[in-house]
Amino acid sequence: MPNSLVDDMKRLLRFAPRDAAILRATGPEVGPAMPAIRERLDSDIFRAAEDANLLTGGPEARARLQEALSAWLENLFSGTYGQAYFKQHSEIGHLHLHLGLPQYYLSSSLEIVWQELERYIRQANLPESGEKLRSLRKLLALEMSSMLAGYNQAYAVQVRHDERSAVQERLTRAEHLAEIGHLAASLAHEIKNPLAGISGAIQVIRDAMPPNEPHRPIIAEILRQINRLDGTVKDLLVYARPKPPKFKRCDLPRVIERILTVLRGEPELQRIELEYINSRLLPLFADEVQIEQLVMNLLLNAAQASRDGGLVRLKTTSNSTGFRLEVEDQGHGMPAEICQRGFEPFFTTKAKGTGLGLPICQKIVEAHGGTISIRSTVGEGTTVTVQLPRYPPAASGATTDENTRADR
Repeated sequence: MPNSLVDDMKRLLRFAPRDAAILRATGPEVGPAMPAIRERLDSDIFRAAEDANLLTGGPEARARLQEALSAWLENLFSGTYGQAYFKQHSEIGHLHLHLGLPQYYLSSSLEIVWQELERYIRQANLPESGEKLRSLRKLLALEMSSMLAGYNQAYAVQVRHDERSAVQERLTRAEHLAEIGHLAASLAHEIKNPLAGISGAIQVIRDAMPPNEPHRPIIAEILRQINRLDGTVKDLLVYARPKPPKFKRCDLPRVIERILTVLRGEPELQRIELEYINSRLLPLFADEVQIEQLVMNLLLNAAQASRDGGLVRLKTTSNSTGFRLEVEDQGHGMPAEICQRGFEPFFTTKAKGTGLGLPICQKIVEAHGGTISIRSTVGEGTTVTVQLPRYPPAASGATTDENTRADR
């Protein structure tokens, strides 16, 4: 602790050289009280911390804390209360944090010391007991400030270290994802054209086959797998090299009805019940193609997570400033650790999937100046909520057509 801080605390508490002299003289008189203090600290503090599983490090940690507090008690009535004294005692605050003890264990320990010493001084009828207790109370207040300052200093160092580690981890992860995205985009471009050629050749072979050709089902399956691979390639390109949105007036109910018409033919949607609830929506200015992809991805995800016959509910509302879109399923739900990784690229719990559905949705939403979040309960289902502003975000880098500018 800086000298100025120690001096300032002494001034505020009116701790004078006379107080130091009184405490030095009191030390030998209160020596018989020290065993009771140590016993209470052991039973009320150390055991309580262990019972609450707060004290990390086991018996060794407890021994370290006992040793530190014993040394503190022996030095409490030294009569020398300068910078070195309080610096040494601030280390007790460091130790409390290092061992996992909350701050209130510091204040509780000092209160126990005060209670025991006050009881002993009064019962022993020591001369000038009132003056001794006043000086002792001032000293313990100084001790509390010193220990808390040490605790807070150690905590600040720990927080800075944790923040640096978290930032470094995010930067490293972002670099890795950027490298993966760049590689994925390169591979996707290399795959896309040959894949189109293969698909065209297979279709020529299929069209040349007679209707009763026994190999037709095999050809159909090949084409399905090619289409699936083509979808994966498109996802990789969309995620790795997203296009800035082109904002224009968007009739969201019409877009959603079009999506529902398409999706009702999908096998995933045919096995569940789909409910669409919408209030009277105000015009939205957005990239219609990207919004369509957003809603489609969310509905497909919800359907894939649902049990047969389960309900998927799509709900849209709006006000003068923005839109809220919710997609809710009643599937298996996700534990918190899986839910937290929902927007992590290439992370998936599905047997089939690239892990890019939600990350693409997140990029679309953020490009529109909105937010997207996941709420999930295991055994009950998942809800994805999207909030979008009515108008394009300022300085988004996106293009806006003349109609949008006129409406604004």
